[in-house]
Amino acid sequence: MARISLLRSLAPVALCLVLASCQTIGLGPKEPPPPPPPPPPGQPLTPDPVVAKADEEDEDLLPVKKVQEEIVVAAWAEPRELPPGGGQSQILVRIQKRGGRRFPGVEVRLGTSEGSLFSQGRVLVTDGRGMTRDRLTTRRTATITLNAGGTRYRFQVPVGEAPR
Repeated sequence: MARISLLRSLAPVALCLVLASCQTIGLGPKEPPPPPPPPPPGQPLTPDPVVAKADEEDEDLLPVKKVQEEIVVAAWAEPRELPPGGGQSQILVRIQKRGGRRFPGVEVRLGTSEGSLFSQGRVLVTDGRGMTRDRLTTRRTATITLNAGGTRYRFQVPVGEAPR
């Protein structure tokens, strides 16, 4: 009889331990993953009117499948500026739906005015986090043009000046 009352008093503690261990190993209820990190300051993009005008003239430049929803695009380079003589920089692109939800499966194409891109201008597709990346190799300041879901954007990756 004493054993039964001891087991009844320990049952809530045992249940809590079982639930805690299930959550630790991933069997318990899942919380949504945290939102993706914001881009570095000053890097959110808006459609470039010069590029938009060029779109009307040259539909074949960086073609991708258009998305039917309104998207928010952020793109940036890491490092933001290359040292004198150039080097390599990761070009990161994040696409979200209005309201900040991730947007996987969006086609993105990048082009550069200087240097070369690892993708060689091929179509990239955003992952489950709404992200994709490319690598720029350049010796001079490059203007990156990207087509994300049918809208074109442009930003620069500067190369520092050589000391005199």
